Amino acid sequence: MSQSLKRANEYFRISDSAYKKTGAFNPVIGVDSLFFVDPLLLSKTKIPEFKNAQKEVRDYFTGVITLIKTGNARARALAHKKLILREVKGIGIGYGSTSDDGSAIGPELARRLLSTAEELIQMGISDPAIFEVMGLFEEDFGPDRLSDGLIQILLIRVLQYSERITKELAISSTHTITTYEHNYVVAKHPLKDGPLLFIPEGILRDLPIANSFEEISVVASFNEDLRKKFNSILAACFAGDTRPKKADIKRYLLETKDRIRTVVDAYQACTPLAYDFEKDPAGLHLWLEKAKQLVSENPISLPTSPKQSDLDEVAQKVIGAFKKGVESKGWWKSLYNEAKEPLNESHARHFFYATAFLYCESSDVDISPESNAGQGPVDFKLSRGGKKIVVEVKLTSGHVRQGYEKQTRIYEASEDAQSSYFVVVKVTEESRILEAVLKMEEEEEKEGKKHPTVIVVDGREKLSASKA
Repeated sequence: MSQSLKRANEYFRISDSAYKKTGAFNPVIGVDSLFFVDPLLLSKTKIPEFKNAQKEVRDYFTGVITLIKTGNARARALAHKKLILREVKGIGIGYGSTSDDGSAIGPELARRLLSTAEELIQMGISDPAIFEVMGLFEEDFGPDRLSDGLIQILLIRVLQYSERITKELAISSTHTITTYEHNYVVAKHPLKDGPLLFIPEGILRDLPIANSFEEISVVASFNEDLRKKFNSILAACFAGDTRPKKADIKRYLLETKDRIRTVVDAYQACTPLAYDFEKDPAGLHLWLEKAKQLVSENPISLPTSPKQSDLDEVAQKVIGAFKKGVESKGWWKSLYNEAKEPLNESHARHFFYATAFLYCESSDVDISPESNAGQGPVDFKLSRGGKKIVVEVKLTSGHVRQGYEKQTRIYEASEDAQSSYFVVVKVTEESRILEAVLKMEEEEEKEGKKHPTVIVVDGREKLSASKA
């Protein structure tokens, strides 16, 4: 296979304990990690390189607001330029899709952020925190883009931190980044020509509070009057059976100064906690370690040099081994949090992908995670020679019908794959949609139509032998 599935410390041959002492995030190299820099956590960190980092961010956005307030066309153009925050290469967090690089705030998104800021300033709201809460209501401005923007603003601090961690870990494979003031010697990315930059765990969350109405409501410690106001806004925005679109939320919030002021004040009062990487409550971090254990406990035999015609057999054996681990070996437990609520679909996809990857390490079969073929992400793709198979993973708590009827078929065509497997992990007691999908598959099979092969993995809680 072209590469291994390893964390940063494994690539650099550093013990897990030595790496943990640094407090740096330990990404799986080459795979997206769904963690983001939370701007509110910047005020809490004791890491020397990030002292007063939140003030630097707020000062940066205050500068944008000052330019907007002049009403001068040239100043407005400069404000737009300052809001264009390009992605920083080599950061192992965010929605990287086919890589571990981030997203960006490009010219068009910066133009929309500028326009919204102008509207808020005209209403009398000029708090620099408005740029942090825009993720609540601005299209395409999610946690990844906010996080990438913060990293760009704080780039020198990130470089200083990365250089120090590189020295502390005595990493010999290095990459030099030259700025006007300093040459920063940082770790070289193990899989490409470029840097691997380190980020402290203490400023990361799985979703910044700035992007979550619900969490602002729960976490914020503000006065009762403000709480009532905020909850009334929340109730109005989320009334009805369907979650409102960001455009609807934006329209409502910007109708009066009081509404957006309440949201900003509530956000400012929040005191979030960094993500707990040890307990991994959302299942977003330790999926590789889980997969390693499942594979070691449940070995299978795969051909070392399979023919193209063997690829389906390899896929079926790998899926079957995962199914056996979950259904018969107790691995269903890893699909839930401590409250026995199903973890999100991203966890299931990463866990299954890592399992498949590790099984195929000794076999000459390539596995690519979430390959982007222009129509959207595939969970992963197996290939041998010219033959390709795509595998899509869904939980019964997710969009099962859409996955079977549309997504998997689109991905199969986009990847020019010969076949596809639609793996549904059952985490709900009943699933009428799954039953409907299985019936569709049966009918398509009878009619001789090509369709994804559905494999159901029963991930529901199993009673122990003593209780059964």
